[in-house]
Amino acid sequence: VALVFSVVLPKTSWSIATVSNGGFESGTSPWVFYTNGAGTFANDAAGDGSAHAAHVTITTPGTNVQLQQAGLVLEANTQYRLSFKAYSNTGHDVSVSLQKNVSPYTGYGLSGRVFNLTTAWQAFTVDFTTTVFAGTVNDGRLMFWLAPYDASGDHYYFDDVALEKIGTP
Repeated sequence: VALVFSVVLPKTSWSIATVSNGGFESGTSPWVFYTNGAGTFANDAAGDGSAHAAHVTITTPGTNVQLQQAGLVLEANTQYRLSFKAYSNTGHDVSVSLQKNVSPYTGYGLSGRVFNLTTAWQAFTVDFTTTVFAGTVNDGRLMFWLAPYDASGDHYYFDDVALEKIGTP
């Protein structure tokens, strides 16, 4: 005689991760670095308590310099929390946006939020609510925007990037 038990666990958190490889431990994919200047992107630096972190080197600053991940799935009118760790060797800042990944690059609730980086690892968190679309989209782009803050010789480091759904407003 087989006994069958059914267990129902209560939902304890709204949180679901939507960013892949946010710790950069498995290489650089699916992150993409773009610059119309000159620079490199690797995961060749130690993270804040981990073996790897994103490492962006600026050789020549540009007017379009970004580290981004596209294809993020987002729900309309929903609260999300972005968290990450970062620093730059010069203390130059970064701004972060979450937007549509194709023209007209519509903002999805987080647009140009500036974070004051220092020369040591810091943790950053921002809560926001998705806007301007209905239902669910799968074309979100999380973008770390380095222009106009970057300069020749800058090194930017990012680690533990997470975008989590935390509820509805």
